[in-house]
Amino acid sequence: MEILFVRHGVPDYRLCDERQMTQLEKDYAPLDRRYLDEIKALSLNPEFQNSSVVIASPYTRALQTAELINRELKLELFVEHDLREWRADLAGGYLDLQERDRRWHEYRQALKSGEPITSHDYESAAELKRRTLDVLERYQGYRKVIVVSHFNVLESLIGFQPQGIGCGQYYRFSLDDVRL
Repeated sequence: MEILFVRHGVPDYRLCDERQMTQLEKDYAPLDRRYLDEIKALSLNPEFQNSSVVIASPYTRALQTAELINRELKLELFVEHDLREWRADLAGGYLDLQERDRRWHEYRQALKSGEPITSHDYESAAELKRRTLDVLERYQGYRKVIVVSHFNVLESLIGFQPQGIGCGQYYRFSLDDVRL
């Protein structure tokens, strides 16, 4: 199965920041309207033609990105809960930004080194990869799938990416290329 992985468009967190919302509340932030045309242009990219289905993370920025792409393509669009962001706190509690960043850097360092962290309060790369693969395996009957999700979801599949992938950019790979 060929996968066109799209990182969601640029979110607009201004209102969230003004109201000092938690990270969970920020997940509902919409896309920044100044960048919508960039997302719409993706659907016109020849690589996106002949896609079979669009699947998306449930977060607003991913859903809105998927919907904009799909306006032109007119495919089935599925929302998959397990394509969500990396979980910074498995207990589901509130983390201040400093602690979330500390955990994120520790997580990324472990991903880069390939050394699993044995004791952690957040989702491991292996756990993120497993839940993502569980979703993708349900779509193996499709030839080409557009996945709209988050950078850390992509990185869990293809490995550490020092340069990342920008908002509204895509990365093409095959499910067969993913190491289990």
